[in-house]
Amino acid sequence: TTPPVSVSVSTDTTSRGVGGPSISALFGLGVIERTSRASRLFVNPEIKADANRLAVSKLDLTVAAGAPAISPGNGQGANALAAAGETRTNFDAVGNLGALNVTLIEYAAQLGAAVGSRASSAETQRLSSESVSTEVSTRRASVEGVNIDEELVRLTTYQQAFNASGRMIQAAREMFDVLTSLV
Repeated sequence: TTPPVSVSVSTDTTSRGVGGPSISALFGLGVIERTSRASRLFVNPEIKADANRLAVSKLDLTVAAGAPAISPGNGQGANALAAAGETRTNFDAVGNLGALNVTLIEYAAQLGAAVGSRASSAETQRLSSESVSTEVSTRRASVEGVNIDEELVRLTTYQQAFNASGRMIQAAREMFDVLTSLV
């Protein structure tokens, strides 16, 4: 016998062509593909229009040969479907949930709680990461000591001083020219 095989794709940055699907999406392996399968399910329009067309009977395997195995008004199948939510079942370990022997309703509640807990934890981690990132940026800016407004004021001051020095040199040259022309 061969052991069961499973594939888990946490992230996939590949793409097929420009803007094409990732390799995992192409083969239906990614998270989005698994979660979008439910959107492709639908209820037969005939059953939607007339719920009496839904097969809710259950075969009676104890009847004699030639007798009908399904009788009109037999709702045993519907009763079994309704009881399925209350029947204890073994569930394999999934995510943070270990292997469980619970009803389908209890399992759905525990699975929903586990998913909600992980989503809340992820949101908390995201907010914490953003806070740390903001703090790091603030500390880096204070260590670097670069303040754009202060640097602009200094640059403007140096530019005005340079212009004043240029005018002073021009005035000195003009005075020297005047003096040399007098001699």
